[in-house]
Order: sequence, then C-alpha cells, then structure tokens
Amino acid sequence: MPAFLKNKTLWGLLLITAVTLLALLQGASAPESVGYRFGKLLAPARAPNPQVVVVAIDEAALKQYGAWPWPRNYLAKLVDVLGDDKASVIALTEDLSAPQNAAALDYLAQLQPLTGGDAAMGAKLTEAQGALDTDGALMASMVRSGRVLLAARGTRLSSASAPPDAGGSPSFALPLDVPAAPSVTLDAPLSKLTNAARGVGFLEQDTGSLSTPLLVQYSGHVVPTLALLVAAREQDIETSRIGVQSLGGITLGETQIHTDRGTRVLTDGDVQSIPRYSFSDVITGVVPAEKFAGKAVLVGRVAHGEDAPVLGAAALVSGLLNGGLVSTPFWAWGVRALLTLLVGLYLMFLLTRLSHLAGLIVSAVLGLVLLLGECVPLLSQSLLLPLMLPFLFLVLGHLALDAQRFVRERSGVSRGSMSEINREYALALQALSRFDQCFLRFQMCLPSRLLCDNLMNLGQEHERGRRYSQALEVYAYIQKIAPAYEGLNERLERLRQLESTPAMTRTGSAATLSRALSSGGLQKPMLGRYELVQELGRGAMGVVYLGKDAKIGRQVAIKTMALADEFDGETLKDVHERFFREAETAGRLNHANIVTIYDVGEDQGLAYIAMDFLQGDSLAKFSSSQTLLPMGEALAVAMKVAEGLDYAHKHHVVHRDIKPANIMYDRGSGRVKITDFGIAALTDMSKTKTGTILGSPLYMSPEQVSGNKLDGRSDLYSLGITMYQLLRGELPFEAPSLTGLMFKIANEPHPDVTFLRPDIPATVKVVVDKALQKSPDARFQTGMEFANALRLALGVRKRTPA
Repeated sequence: MPAFLKNKTLWGLLLITAVTLLALLQGASAPESVGYRFGKLLAPARAPNPQVVVVAIDEAALKQYGAWPWPRNYLAKLVDVLGDDKASVIALTEDLSAPQNAAALDYLAQLQPLTGGDAAMGAKLTEAQGALDTDGALMASMVRSGRVLLAARGTRLSSASAPPDAGGSPSFALPLDVPAAPSVTLDAPLSKLTNAARGVGFLEQDTGSLSTPLLVQYSGHVVPTLALLVAAREQDIETSRIGVQSLGGITLGETQIHTDRGTRVLTDGDVQSIPRYSFSDVITGVVPAEKFAGKAVLVGRVAHGEDAPVLGAAALVSGLLNGGLVSTPFWAWGVRALLTLLVGLYLMFLLTRLSHLAGLIVSAVLGLVLLLGECVPLLSQSLLLPLMLPFLFLVLGHLALDAQRFVRERSGVSRGSMSEINREYALALQALSRFDQCFLRFQMCLPSRLLCDNLMNLGQEHERGRRYSQALEVYAYIQKIAPAYEGLNERLERLRQLESTPAMTRTGSAATLSRALSSGGLQKPMLGRYELVQELGRGAMGVVYLGKDAKIGRQVAIKTMALADEFDGETLKDVHERFFREAETAGRLNHANIVTIYDVGEDQGLAYIAMDFLQGDSLAKFSSSQTLLPMGEALAVAMKVAEGLDYAHKHHVVHRDIKPANIMYDRGSGRVKITDFGIAALTDMSKTKTGTILGSPLYMSPEQVSGNKLDGRSDLYSLGITMYQLLRGELPFEAPSLTGLMFKIANEPHPDVTFLRPDIPATVKVVVDKALQKSPDARFQTGMEFANALRLALGVRKRTPA
C-alpha cells in the first residue's frame, strides 16, 4: 500500500473537507429538521390567526352526499352560503382541472335541434342541460361572490428534473423573476373557472416536506402559492403588490416576509388548532354563515388524515397573517460550513492533545454553543440557523476519538509513551534524511520544549539543504504549538522574505544560494558537503563562492553552474556527461600553475566544482591600459601559464577557454594558477538554449571559431591573445558583431603589438606574432616551446621539457 494511503492526517483532512462541502451545499437536511422540531418544542404555543377557518369535506359530509368527486353545484351552494358579504375569501382547494358531465352536455346539445319546434321538449332539454352543467353553476356562484380563489394542484420537481413545458404563460402567473424558486407541475382549473375566480394559486399535493415555497416556477413563469394569495386577499392586497428581494424575502404590500432565496419558509405543521367545520353542517345551517363573516375560508377534503393539503395551506395562511413563519437566511449555509470546518479542525488537532476531562468539558461547551446558536435565533427572531450537522459531527467525532483513546490506553501504551516513541522514531528518520516522514512523526508528539528544540533542528537542516518551503512549514508548526519560542518570529520573517523573491522558486539556482547568504540569521546553505560562506564573484555561467569543507574544515572556492538554465533536451544530457567526465580528468592534474580541483558534483540541479581557494586577483584586473603590469612581470606570468598548459596538454586535457579572467595571479607570492579546466568541456556545445555562446569569442582561435577539432595549440593561441592584451591594454580583434569578430579572427592579421609601445623588444614581438599565427602548424607546438621562447625574450635560461 502506498505510504500516503496510511497517512491518518490526510484521511482526516479528506473527511473534514467532505463534511464541510456537505454543509455548504445544504445537504444533510434530516438532522436540521430534527433540530427545528426540537426548537419548536421549546417555543411557547402560538394561537392560530382567528381569521382563518377550514370547511372540511370530512367523513360526515361524504356519508351524507356520497363519495368524492361530488357534483360541483354542491360547491356552488357552499359559495352562495358563504357569500352574500359573509366570508372575505373563499379558497377551493380541490382539483377542478377536468370538466364534469361533458359528454352528456354535448349529447343534449346535439338533441336540441331535433325537438321539431316542440316547446315542451325544448324546455325539458334546457332544464336537463342546466341540471347537468355543474361547472356552469359553480362559475355563476363564483361570479356572484367575487371572492373565490382556486387551487392549481401539483408537485415539486427535483433539481435534476426538466421543468414542464406549459406552452405559454399561465394567466395567473406573476411578472416576477425568482431563479431559485422550485419548479413544479400543476393542473390548472378549467379556463372558465379560472376567469371567474379572483385568483389561482399553486397547492402542493405532497404535504410531507418541512419547507414550503411561497412562489414556484412553472415552465419558467412565476406562480404564487394558494396560501400567499389567500393572505394577500385577506388583507385586500392585489397581486401586483407582491414583490421579491434578491437575497431572499417577499414583500406583501408594506409587509416583509423573511424567506430563503427560493422563497421557502418553515411551518410547524400544527393544524389541530385551526378552527374546522364540517361541510354538511355549513350547508344545512347547523353552523350559521355569520360565523364566517370577514374570515378566510379554505374548503377541502380532510377525510384521509390530518396531512390534507387544505390543512397545510390553512396553517401557512395563519402563519403569514401572524408573521410567525420561520426562514433560513442565505448566509446560514456558509456559517454552517465554517462551523463544521472549525469543529473538524478542533477534533483533529486540539482534542487529541487535551486530557480526557478537559476534552469532555471543551466539547460540551462547544455543543451547547451550537445548540443555543440554533434555538435562540429560532425563538427570538424566527430564523433557523442549521447547526445540527456541525453539532452531530462534534458529538460523533468526540465519541470516535474517545473510543480510539480507550482502546489505545487499554493496550498498555500511554499517550505520553506513544509521544516519546514517535519523537525517537522521528529523530531516526531525520538521521536517514527522510525528512517528510520525520516531520509527520514529530506532529504526532505531545507539545514540549524538547519537541520544539528537535523541530528547530529539523528546520535548520532544511535551511542548510535549501529546502526553504519545508523549513517554513516546520517553523510555522513550532509557532502553532509554542508561539513564544525564542527567535522563531524573526527567523520566520526572514524566511518569508526569502521565499517571496521570484528567484527562490528555483531551488537549484545560484540566485537561491546568494539570496540565502545575504539573509542574516539563517543557516549557511550547503552545497554537497560544503558549507557556503560568502559569494566571491560571478561569471557568464555561474557564481563562485567561498566554501568550507564540513569534514576537514578546509576553505575552498566553489564554482557553480546551473546547466539546466543554459541547455535543454539531449544537449543537456550530453553536456552533463561531458562536464563531469572532463572535470574529473582535470581533477587529476597536479601542477604548480594549475588550480587544484578537490571535488566535482551536483546538488539539486546545480553542478559545482570545489577547488583550491586562491589569493590574489584574476589577470582581468591587469588587462586595461591604466592597470597594466610591468612588461617583464606580464611575460613571466605568461611563461608560467604556458608551462601549466604544457603539463595539461601532455595529459590530454585542453582548456578551450584561456583568458585573463581564468588566470589567477598573486603579486605578493608570484603564484600563477589556471582555473576553470572542468568548465571548458561546455564550450564545444556551440550555443545554449538562451542563444549564448559559451567560452569567450574574443580569445578564440581561428580553428575554434570555425568549429574544427581542437588541440593544445588552440589554448596557446588564446594565451597569445591574453599576452597581447597584457602588453597593450587592448585586444587585437574587436568588432561590433559576433560575425564580424569571427571573420577577423579567421582572416585578418593581428595589429603590431609594438604599435604605440616602442618599449616592447623585437624579441617579444616575435613571440607574440608566432603565437597568433592563423595556422596551428605555424604556432608554438607545445606550451614548453612557448615558455622557452618567453625565457629567451626575458634573457632567462632555457628550461628543458620534462
């Protein structure tokens, strides 16, 4: 099994993330309904609005008038009884979408022309049509009353269901835009009944849902619910005065009704206290019509239980008129998600570090806060904050962690002992350089001064290895468990400044090392086994640092090169191999005038060569007309360089980049050292990926600029150019472009070295001229031949080649 699958912290964070997303996406509605009902139990009972009553088509009415559906002239009779300035609103909640006796009425209409003028027969047919046209009777009663509202019954659709296509806007739709309102199906009443009614509203057939919308969408059009219409008519408010608010809420005239963004509200479902009268008692006058004067009367069947739609609608109307509806504000889900996240982090990172009693007290306090956070707004402001999910997460999480602790302690290993085991294991992992696993084990330990010291040591180890992001992570953890740890804040601030530098994003870059060296207070970075002390200088390909060999305490100069910054693809692979091969070869050179190479390696993508740390300066300091060395001294330096090159060439090593910058000279001791033998391997690779030609074109031999095979005589030509510059303070070949420079090197003769320097002897001119011949065969053939020629020019005894 992969190691990350065993990481308990990872699994814990994944669980916290999943539960937080569930909370944010308004999931886990069942716990919230339990919390809502619990809160309602604590609330004092509220009397229903006295203006709302129900006329129930109950068992007694069905027994008297027969099974449902009844002829609609029964409903017409009820409308007539409740009319005549009695009820202020009459809401018929039953399905009136299908016509009654349509086939019989059509048949009678076809018989009417066949009466043959028989008046008695015609009158009888007309009487039959009137008796069978129950829809017409109901319509006439509705017109006389002018107070009747009808229900368009239907069901809510799931979010995944496609909304129905109504084929046009319903006549009772409102000109509103409520994108979050739920989509529904509905069966509209007959058009002639719709036209006769004062309004039509949606009535949900399924009454099992805790939340109820006040506005719904049907085929993209907004339709009011029947309860909202009844409340509006009861207060004599036209539908044109119904409005919505963008963040949730409905305006009913001057009254604001709090809802969520989908216009949903919560009701307690308490329908028992709504006054209810039997349909048969109202029709027969047992209950006088005057009892309904000025009231909103909802008519519907309740024979099949207390969850009848008419009762739910009546309770909702009562709540609307009383202002007692409960809503969930749009921001409540974000609060629930945040609290769920905080509970998860508490369980994962704090509870595990508390004792059993302390953890129990803290969890109990948090649970009480969550319960009060749900109940207090519900009782005081009629707002439901859905906090049962974080409450249950807290309870179940605490129980699970307590069970785990119980099992662990029963197994005989105390928490303190386990912490010490993990700490010692972490130290062993650190010794094996398995730093990530080491840090994970440290995080399993109980906070202590010793643990902070161990973590600080780990952070410093990361600093030395230039793993600054990991060091920051370790120090941030120390700050979390011990904010007062001395010196920590300053170190964190310096590291953050270091990390904010763009170059620091490339761990293997020389810029990272230089920036780290310049940031005081941090551990000196390591390159291989060398501790870097300071930057000594910069070149075209890299930076030179003063380093210290951690094993033997020797000071060394370390030349760094970020090969990946200069090459790519197959070229990078070839350069990498050649660099190490030739650097190792150069490391075997042992000569007084060649710098000693101690080590070559690569660390985090940065190649380096560790060499002897030399006193003095490069000859570049003495290459201008204002800083020239005395002629004899310059020739003596060139002679030593020639001897060093002779030794290297005999060992089959060609430098390829002889120039003043690669020759160190200490005037006090007279020591001369040729540097950068290992780097010369790169100059044959033509151009880098940035288009830069490696090496120094000003000092290249004709065969080198032509791309021909090189041998030691190319180095002697470059030494001739260097000697020319040391004598004249200027180069023999210069041009405004690289192409022009290469053309001059390959084709034009060099200017006379004695021009404007009459003090240069003819013998020296002869040496320079021979060194700068275009043909390798015409030059000095060995470094020793070059050196002896300089001896003769200086009047020094000729040295025999070794």
